Amino acid sequence: MQSRTEQQGESNFETVWSFRVERYDEAGNRVLLVPVEMRGYAFEGAISEGDWVRAHGKMKSGTLRASKVENLTSGAGVNAKTTPKGCLIAIAVLFVAVLAFLIWGFFTQVVGR
Repeated sequence: MQSRTEQQGESNFETVWSFRVERYDEAGNRVLLVPVEMRGYAFEGAISEGDWVRAHGKMKSGTLRASKVENLTSGAGVNAKTTPKGCLIAIAVLFVAVLAFLIWGFFTQVVGR
C-alpha cells in the first residue's frame, strides 16, 4: 500500500491511498489483481498488508476508485473524508448570489442612465 499527497489548487491537499486487491475463485486460485485508489483529505479506518477487504466504487481507466472499503480482517470500515456536499451547495449558492448581484448592478447602471 502506498500513500501520497497531491495538491489541489493553491492551498488544498488531497491524500491518495493506492493498493492492489487480489481476487480469488472458488478453488482459491488468484484470478485477478485489481488496482485500487482512495482519495480524500483524511481517512477513517485502516488497511494493512495482507488484510482481506471488500472495496466499493467505480472503475476508471482500469483502476477501482473506491469510495468505501470494508476491512474484513479487522471488521473496520474505511472511508475517505471529502468536502461535505452541504458545503459545496452553500458555496454554489453564494457564487450564484454574488453573480446575480453583479448582473443586477450592471443592469441598473446601464438601464438607469
